[in-house]
Amino acid sequence: MRKFLNLIMLLLVAISFLNCKDARSIKNQQVQDKIDRQNNTEPTSEKVKNTMFYYVTATSGLSVRRQPDINAEKISTLDYGTPVEIIEETDHTFQVKEGIKTIDGKWVLIYSKEITTIKGYAFDGFLTKENPMSYRLSNADLKFIRSYNEESDFDLDNYLTLELISKKTYEELKKNQKNGITIREDTLEIKKNNGKIDIPTDQGVVSLIDINERDMGDVSYHYVGAIDNLNTHVIRGDYIGYSEHLLINKITARKDTLTEKPIISPNWKKMVTASIDGQTLEPTDLYVYDIDKDNYTRRLSVSFQKWFHSYEDNSIFWINKDEFCMKVMSLQLGENEGFKEHYHQYVKIKVL
Repeated sequence: MRKFLNLIMLLLVAISFLNCKDARSIKNQQVQDKIDRQNNTEPTSEKVKNTMFYYVTATSGLSVRRQPDINAEKISTLDYGTPVEIIEETDHTFQVKEGIKTIDGKWVLIYSKEITTIKGYAFDGFLTKENPMSYRLSNADLKFIRSYNEESDFDLDNYLTLELISKKTYEELKKNQKNGITIREDTLEIKKNNGKIDIPTDQGVVSLIDINERDMGDVSYHYVGAIDNLNTHVIRGDYIGYSEHLLINKITARKDTLTEKPIISPNWKKMVTASIDGQTLEPTDLYVYDIDKDNYTRRLSVSFQKWFHSYEDNSIFWINKDEFCMKVMSLQLGENEGFKEHYHQYVKIKVL
């Protein structure tokens, strides 16, 4: 009798396990069906049995379409180096001319979830099994830091959120950027005379003198303009291999050194500047300031560990009062592979 009861118990446990497994399978299929409906893709008959990761090699990005046709609606564009899964193959062949080279391939159904979930058809002539960006940044990589406010032990998530975005998203946000008017550039307002710039303030004249001495190093000052809302003059100091920006208050003569030109949020409440060592390849140092009327105070300084930002003009910009975007590159990638435009990645940062 006891053996019979134990047998029934084992049977009940097995049935319960199978029901749970079936429920999970149904749920997973429902999620997949939802993705299919969102992307409006139709499956083909040739499913790939052993899913493998492939990587995008198109330097300008790989188009993903709703159907295996060059004229079909484009769902998205995957950046160079993006990992994807090929989940189905089609018999739709295609050919691309790239300069004098011809690339043959076919349309495949791919799935990617690196930044957002994307499922659609792409040309496999621009996919490879070998990762062309082995040092590609992940969201986790963005958060590695050397120090915060010159301290090494703190939780970055309490101060900033960082997330990767696609190049397409970055460029769309850039078109609608919300930077406050920062520097009223007027290089002729205050002129340099014999290597000296005299900056007028209510407390007297602040003089900046060029240096051209072997022992002390070279420095050359250039008047850039003014930030009227902050009552400050802006002067750029060019040193060997790098530059700094000096902010001199027109009233108090207060002088602050910023690593780069400040970028102000659209509500004039925050200011951000970023720097890297111009003489060696170093990761980015990021500085965030709070603005109160015509006064500003530094809220935080963060020294990152795995990436550095682009020095292009206007590559850092605010998209609302709390968030800004940056164009960045993996430090290891720059050190090992050099600097190529398609190696860049894109980051959205929120100040909490």
